[in-house]
Amino acid sequence: MKRNLFIVMALFVSAHSFGQGEIDAYRFSKNNLSGTARGQAMGGAFGALGGDATGVAINPAGIGVYRSSEIIFNAGLTFNQTKADFEGTKESKGNTKLSCDNFAYIGYFPLGNDDRYSLNFGFNYNRLKNFDRKYNVSGKGMGSSLTDYMSYKTSGTQWSFWDDYANEDQFYASGHPHWLGILGWNGFLFDTDEKSEYENEYVSILNQGEKVDPYLEVREKGSIGAYDFTLGTNLDNKIYLGATVVYTDISYILSTSYGENFANNGGFTLDNEYNSEGSGLQVKLGAIFRPTDALRLGISYHSPTWYNMTDYYWGQLSPHGIKYEGELVNPVSTPNGAYHEYKFKTPDVWTLSAAVILGQDAIISLDYEYKNYGKMTFSKQYWDDYDFKNENDYINEDFKGASTIRAGLETRFTPRFSGRLGFAWMQNPYDSKIRNSEIEVVTPGTIPNYTLEGDALYLTTGVGFRFTPRFYVDLALVYRTQEDELHFFSPLYSNTGEKYLDSTPTKLTNNSVKTLVTLGYKF
Repeated sequence: MKRNLFIVMALFVSAHSFGQGEIDAYRFSKNNLSGTARGQAMGGAFGALGGDATGVAINPAGIGVYRSSEIIFNAGLTFNQTKADFEGTKESKGNTKLSCDNFAYIGYFPLGNDDRYSLNFGFNYNRLKNFDRKYNVSGKGMGSSLTDYMSYKTSGTQWSFWDDYANEDQFYASGHPHWLGILGWNGFLFDTDEKSEYENEYVSILNQGEKVDPYLEVREKGSIGAYDFTLGTNLDNKIYLGATVVYTDISYILSTSYGENFANNGGFTLDNEYNSEGSGLQVKLGAIFRPTDALRLGISYHSPTWYNMTDYYWGQLSPHGIKYEGELVNPVSTPNGAYHEYKFKTPDVWTLSAAVILGQDAIISLDYEYKNYGKMTFSKQYWDDYDFKNENDYINEDFKGASTIRAGLETRFTPRFSGRLGFAWMQNPYDSKIRNSEIEVVTPGTIPNYTLEGDALYLTTGVGFRFTPRFYVDLALVYRTQEDELHFFSPLYSNTGEKYLDSTPTKLTNNSVKTLVTLGYKF
């Protein structure tokens, strides 16, 4: 499928006022390493082990391993740091977040006079992802400009459109261009191209070859939380089965401020607020097989999560030093209260697990997870809404399946004291075309910037203390590193594959250190 400027404008922009971006679909489909301190200290590799809330979240059959009821509470302190490098111009920013990431209740109900059969029930809250992050990017002498992006995205709009509708009516008028184009036109950042051989073409106000100094400030907040209700059974200490119904909620708030200072004076700042809220349902199924006392094998399936979503948008363009008829141009904004409701489906997930139990001395565990991100799907909330065909085609073209590998080791030094080590690697799912900037990337609302995440690497460690047979404390330290690629705006291509506009990427290096403590009580 060829993606080009004219198809995007004719089929997407004119039909839909805001736009749900494929990068946002990935943001809400990918989870971070999560769970209890013990689970994260072992890299999250608990799919075949069970007996821990982390394992139950990965494989519901893990609830059948419990031999007593249990209550746990988990809290964490996370320090994030993001370093940006735009062609040698470097900036660094960090933030610290204290949160309650996990709490659970497991009820153990034996079926008989021994522990060979049981029917267990559990509730678990798990914070799957924390969005809190701040970072700044700046640079000098960039050869492309958002003014070019705006003018190209507006090409094809009848020149008479601007006279037919007042400024406040243009955003919802029939045949309106991209909302960024409306901001740019009313902010006098581009004009009609009288020299073009084609009608209804537009051109940036910048001189040929004029460079710009870009700057970007980003603030993200929010989280994805899952409420798991699990039922599982133990069959003769050989087979464990389980099922979970999950209610998930999303809260994501993004504030961005992107600007450019023009080489020949003037410039602008584009401020955006984007708030995405939603809730969804998911089903998990799992089984654990125990062929010998030393070996456990697990398999689990997580269905897609079916979300109902609402996105809120607001953007304001503030020109600096730009005049029209001798007067400075005033800021221009999108309509207040702009929002859109839609449905979203995440990919399903398969996990294969194995664990070796070396008596009372050690545990070695391994999980392999596969998720096909090409199956992310937007759909309309109401029958007469926009159908998202183009966005879903883009997702299918730009995303592929990705693997996650988790490994963990636990050693018991004494009956009351254990040490743990872990590792996790999460692969990014991007096709080479989107990674190599060979296609346009659609973003939501009037936010032009987007980030392509790299592979994530986790190195983990921790200890566990059993003060009594009933009460215990686990501690964990989780280090995460990931290199991303940020674009101020998307590259653009013609229908013949000619690149209209280049996009210079910024390297983002994200490092975080998280400390966790879990308090548990068995009864």
